[in-house]
Amino acid sequence: MKLAKLITVATIAIVACSAFAQGGQRRGFGMNNGDPITLLGREDVQKDLALSDDTKAKVVDLKEKSDAKRQESMQAARDAANGDFAEMRKAMGPIIEKLTAENWKAVADVLSADQLKRLKEIKVQMVGLSGLVNDKDLQKEVGVTDDQKAKLKDLQDRQQKAQMELFQKAQSGEIDRSEMPAILKKNTKIMEDEVTKILTDAQKTKLTEMGGKHFERVDPAPGGGF
Repeated sequence: MKLAKLITVATIAIVACSAFAQGGQRRGFGMNNGDPITLLGREDVQKDLALSDDTKAKVVDLKEKSDAKRQESMQAARDAANGDFAEMRKAMGPIIEKLTAENWKAVADVLSADQLKRLKEIKVQMVGLSGLVNDKDLQKEVGVTDDQKAKLKDLQDRQQKAQMELFQKAQSGEIDRSEMPAILKKNTKIMEDEVTKILTDAQKTKLTEMGGKHFERVDPAPGGGF
């Protein structure tokens, strides 16, 4: 029973680390703001895109299907790793990347071309600089070089290690869980500062342009939204 609990906690930590690498960490453990279905579950995004009730209902249906795939994939990763946390972490990155790509294709069928374009702009604003760490499409659009990719990968590895250690400390009681949001927020700032040092001024300008007009972000209270 104890081992099963540890595996569950480790899996949550791994998903959170992967989500952080895609820019989602800053607003909650495991929340991937680079995922279109997660974004479309937010009231502020729905308002910006002026989604109809019919489209909102379709998004809920897409979320249920996406959640089922994610849970199935996570279980398969746990089984294959056989308790090896390092292997679980290694497996989760590609899984989340694949599911996110599938979700973008799915939402393209329920949104108009203008809504899809705007959603991509909002994604860029939401994931911020840290979103470049694990978003290959974003890296390509910004023109990240192979040398820069290597540096971003190093940042990702170091951040994932730090996140795993954080969750382990929370699990062991070394730190109180209430302290985690502040620590995670601090880690996000450190990550963004490091990414800033890697990018050229032209790339940073390009990223800003890709975000489009300002998105009026209104974060839900803890436990709200999807």
